Amino acid sequence: MIEAQPRRYTFLGGLSSLLALVLASSASATSIFTVDNLSATIPDNDLNGYQNSQIVSGLYGPVTGVTVSLNIAAGFNGDLYVFVQHNNALAVLLNRVGVNATNGVGYLDGGFNITLDDAAANDVHFYQNKPYSLNGNGQLTGTWQPDGRFIDPLSAGSAFVSATRGNQLSVFDGLDANGTWTLFAADVSPGGVSILQGWGLAITVVPEPGSAVMLGCGLACGLAWTLDRRSLRRKRQS
Repeated sequence: MIEAQPRRYTFLGGLSSLLALVLASSASATSIFTVDNLSATIPDNDLNGYQNSQIVSGLYGPVTGVTVSLNIAAGFNGDLYVFVQHNNALAVLLNRVGVNATNGVGYLDGGFNITLDDAAANDVHFYQNKPYSLNGNGQLTGTWQPDGRFIDPLSAGSAFVSATRGNQLSVFDGLDANGTWTLFAADVSPGGVSILQGWGLAITVVPEPGSAVMLGCGLACGLAWTLDRRSLRRKRQS
């Protein structure tokens, strides 16, 4: 009986380490994918727009969060319609920011150097209604909620006020992150030319624990139960 106790506690210490390994294997991880130095012209007043794709690979587990960095120079911000698409899901990043019932052209600032994040404090569509800053190149800076309004960018201004914002970055939650991610950008109004300098993705996934780890945990729990039974039997015999 006296000899059984050290064996039991040593084993339970190992079991605790194994359980910690299981938890660690399922911890979230964020990976960054970027495209820089594009200097791609977004055609003026052309709904066909411009698109650029990135191939993501090597990620395991479902998506639990996505943020997008966006660097667009010059042009007029209120002209732009921008979305990112993956696995038949589409998130609207910009949809003619500033357009409303009394402003049919939107904001006239020139460019964005921003991060779009569902958890941000304010909607990018009406950024001039909140404290905001422009950098030395005249680009909007900071972190903003994506527009999310999946409506025709040529809709009447009042439609942007009443539109639901159902196409934010959370549309990617639960999907497999691997595959093609495509950014589409269109300038839908004449005047001014915008340049896509670059864009990026920060994708968070939670990998499922490996089958070998889970099997080991199951065996360890079974062995712990067996040792407890033997210890109890020895106590009764003594």
